[in-house]
Amino acid sequence: MKTKIYSLLLIVLMAFTNVSCLEDEYLVDWDKMGVVIELPYAKHYVQKTVNKGADATFDLMVNYTIADWRNQNETIQVGLAMDETYLGSYEPLPASAYSLPASLTIEKQTQLTTVPLTVKTTDLESGKTYGLPVVITSVPNGYTKSGNFNYVVFRVVVR
Repeated sequence: MKTKIYSLLLIVLMAFTNVSCLEDEYLVDWDKMGVVIELPYAKHYVQKTVNKGADATFDLMVNYTIADWRNQNETIQVGLAMDETYLGSYEPLPASAYSLPASLTIEKQTQLTTVPLTVKTTDLESGKTYGLPVVITSVPNGYTKSGNFNYVVFRVVVR
């Protein structure tokens, strides 16, 4: 008899706990989420090793998150700059070794733009690792700059 009572109480308890979950609010309101602009790299750094005098070319990419990029009907101007606070223990690249665009444009009905970023190593010292930390400085109104993927450090190891 005790077993039947415990089983009945367990079934009633399970019924109440399952019903109570139906009224939960969502943690994220996806309808209010805006478009997020980001630097779409798997890590916060990209590294290349080159011989002194050879150019190191990186793909500088800017992306935005959207459910369907075909619904994107405007160009998006994204500001970029170098920010040494993300450099860490690496030597900063001299400004004469690279040409960083001040902004990149994501064209209509695309989701990603890529431009080559070339680093000239002729004036760099062999045996050192140099870094170029690139950050997103500005995005248009109505867009959000990513909090996690708003910077990347391009590292060049010169042999």
